[in-house]
Amino acid sequence: MSVNTATLKEAMLIGEQLSPADQLRLIGWLSERLHRVLSPSSPPRDLLASAGLGAEIWRDLDVEAYLRQERAS
Repeated sequence: MSVNTATLKEAMLIGEQLSPADQLRLIGWLSERLHRVLSPSSPPRDLLASAGLGAEIWRDLDVEAYLRQERAS
């Protein structure tokens, strides 16, 4: 039984024929697949787990003064 494997060049040529939306979906699919292959044991990242990270940097900051300074710049 022979398996037909596409080359990178062939895949790129086919990819160029896809709509921009399908190209983005393909990129996402490839990215997710490679992530699973390269780091199968890492758990998915939870953005909510980062809540409060770096809070000590902002603790002694006057928020109103900071916002005024940023808006003026």
